[in-house]
Amino acid sequence: MIRNTLRTRQWGLAAVELVIAAPVLLLLMMAITEFGNALISYNTLNKMAQNGIRFATTEISGSATYDQIVDETEIKNVVVYGHKTVGENSSSLVAGVTTSDVTVDHSNGYVTVTVAHNYTPLITSFNSDINFSVPLNASAMMRTTP
Repeated sequence: MIRNTLRTRQWGLAAVELVIAAPVLLLLMMAITEFGNALISYNTLNKMAQNGIRFATTEISGSATYDQIVDETEIKNVVVYGHKTVGENSSSLVAGVTTSDVTVDHSNGYVTVTVAHNYTPLITSFNSDINFSVPLNASAMMRTTP
């Protein structure tokens, strides 16, 4: 009889520990997931900028001088959509990124493509007055002169 009461008390203690530990563990798992999603978005933005800079410097045909790049509109389309012309079925490689988020700077023999995007975590789907968005900026630079 004494064993049964001790076992019942232990089960109650385990339930209390679970009630205390579960929210902390769930919050930790959500934080790890959000951090991973932000890193994936940042990596994708970096790849988008690299593809844009590569397109800007290698897709020149019939140029008489070295220091030239492709049309900026085509560069921005390649960065955002993955191809130089935008059609009806074109969608951004990263949700929320538009061509206005991409800047192309061509000066002093270098071209720089920069993508600025605000990452919005899933936690903002809950009603909150706090702004949780994180600015992500990715940039790539390449020389256009020999």
